[in-house]
Amino acid sequence: MAPRRAMPVRRAGSLALLDALTVGVGMGYLAHQYREALVANSATIGLSLIVALGAGYSIRVAARILLRANARMDTIFAEELSDKPSPWPR
Repeated sequence: MAPRRAMPVRRAGSLALLDALTVGVGMGYLAHQYREALVANSATIGLSLIVALGAGYSIRVAARILLRANARMDTIFAEELSDKPSPWPR
């Protein structure tokens, strides 16, 4: 039997591809409409893209660190709860 997480991952992947296609079409349209502005300000646009990619990478790294810390905290809490004596009388 397939794991339950396989379906949402496939669905998220297909939605991400659809989003990328939509953004690509939109960017192509804007590039066609504002061709002169793009050529005149190419350095500014290039630096802005580098900064945006750096910010995206930083957010990705921060999210991974927080998820890893959350997993560690869950492990610690599970160990603490398993060591706790039962509240029921024996």
